[in-house]
Formats: sequence, structure tokens, C-alpha cells
Amino acid sequence: MVALHLVEATDRGLNAALTEAGLPAPGAGRYFSATEYGDLVGYVGLEGEGRHLLLRSLVVLPDVRARGAGARILTAVEAVAGDLGAETLHLLTTTAEAFFVRRGFVRGLREAAPDAILRTREFAALCPASAAYMTKAIP
Repeated sequence: MVALHLVEATDRGLNAALTEAGLPAPGAGRYFSATEYGDLVGYVGLEGEGRHLLLRSLVVLPDVRARGAGARILTAVEAVAGDLGAETLHLLTTTAEAFFVRRGFVRGLREAAPDAILRTREFAALCPASAAYMTKAIP
């Protein structure tokens, strides 16, 4: 089982993992380290407030990739999002669309995103127009 722990956006491990994965530096939002049986396995972020949250930068550390850690991190962050009152998770991806589809996300039209999501730095400036916009309802 993956446990999530709040970390500062300035956390060296977080920033190194994002850089190594080619993901944007952390910005607004909450960032979490993900541990499993006490070992660090990755990081993930959530941005926004209310019913719609943006999933930011889910990254699995290289030495534990291809072992299901990404799916377990996603399950853990979905639970946190639900606890925060989210009804829908939103994300942009250029490389992991198939991963998210297998976990219940559906592709949508980027311009159909709620205003609060459209105003995030990731939507406005960081992710290219070619990035897949995806959503998932949180039960």
C-alpha cells in the first residue's frame, strides 16, 4: 500500500525526480512523496480547490518502474483528492495516455475544461497543445 506525505515544492528529491522524468518543475498546489513499506517510490501533485483538481506530475522512481507503483500512487492520490472534496480529476499528458486510460481516465476536449483548470499554469503555459487532456470522476 502506498502512503502519501506532503512535501514542499522546493524538495530536492521531488525536483530531481521531475527533472529526470522531463516533467515541469513544481508550481502551485500540493505535492506528495509516495512511500511503500517505508521506501520512497515516487511523487505526485494535486493543484486546485473544490470539485475539480488537476493531477500534476505523477512520477515513479526509476528503480521501481514497471512494478505497478504508478497505479498504486494514482489510487492513493485519487483517495486524497476525494477526501479534499474533488469530484473530478483532470490532467494533461504527452507520454502516459495509455496508462491513464487503463485506470479509468477518458480523453476530452481541452477547451471544455472548467475555468479553474484552464487558468492553471500547466494548462496556460507549461503543456503543449498536443498534450492529451483527460478526466476521471472520483467516486
